[in-house]
Amino acid sequence: MFKQDNKHELLTDEWEVLAAFGLKFYQQDEPLAIDSSKLLDDVLCLETLQKIMPELGAPNLKVTASLVIKRVAFLTLAPVLYAMSGFDKGLDGSIENSVFEYPLDNRIWQSKMPLKNTSVSVLESSDKEDRDAWRDEILSKVFSGHLTLLVEQFYRLTKVSRRVLWENIAVRVFSIYEQRILASVTEEKRATGEADYAYLLDKTTTQLFGLEENPLTVFYRDKQLTVLSENPVRVRRTCCFYYQATEPPVYCGSCPLPLRKKTTSP
Repeated sequence: MFKQDNKHELLTDEWEVLAAFGLKFYQQDEPLAIDSSKLLDDVLCLETLQKIMPELGAPNLKVTASLVIKRVAFLTLAPVLYAMSGFDKGLDGSIENSVFEYPLDNRIWQSKMPLKNTSVSVLESSDKEDRDAWRDEILSKVFSGHLTLLVEQFYRLTKVSRRVLWENIAVRVFSIYEQRILASVTEEKRATGEADYAYLLDKTTTQLFGLEENPLTVFYRDKQLTVLSENPVRVRRTCCFYYQATEPPVYCGSCPLPLRKKTTSP
């Protein structure tokens, strides 16, 4: 069994980086917040989604759930993945340790990610197998112990497609690594970040998600130029319904719907 020290705290400069992604200290009785674990209660989950729906401008709970998982995925994954790959420190992103905030201003999220316990695990070994086991523990907490649970809950309560929810999460994983971690970590840490990213995309990596298949792999595609983009984009396979919560409709830069309309128009 690998050895790790779970009593470390993030350094000041590490906190500054992760706070920019939404990490914050937990404070009790904050308005417009709920313990993330309470979203697994059907009544509380539906009540929370119903509160958020008009603030988002969403027409129904299915659209609301899709947009909520996008926000939760970023706030949960960005600090955890950056701490792991960039600092070799393990945050606890489990649903029991997390709080879901949902303030919005003019349909724009103002939420952050409070963690009840912000101490981090630090591996006391340079052995690759030990780091792999340490990494599995961190990733299992945030995926099978958090995001997978919410995907199943939102699917069951709102009937939003699991594929939509998982692609929302996958897109966040891609952007966190490609645009934030690999673009900013030191050269010394870059190889570690690339290896962690590859591991998350490996189709044989399934146990982290508590599923029979890796739910991210299917959505990882080569970027391409489209008739609607100036730079190569990874076109989504599903639509996240964001356009249904905007007036007039606004489409994400990688949304497949405008492309379908463009290619089928006379």
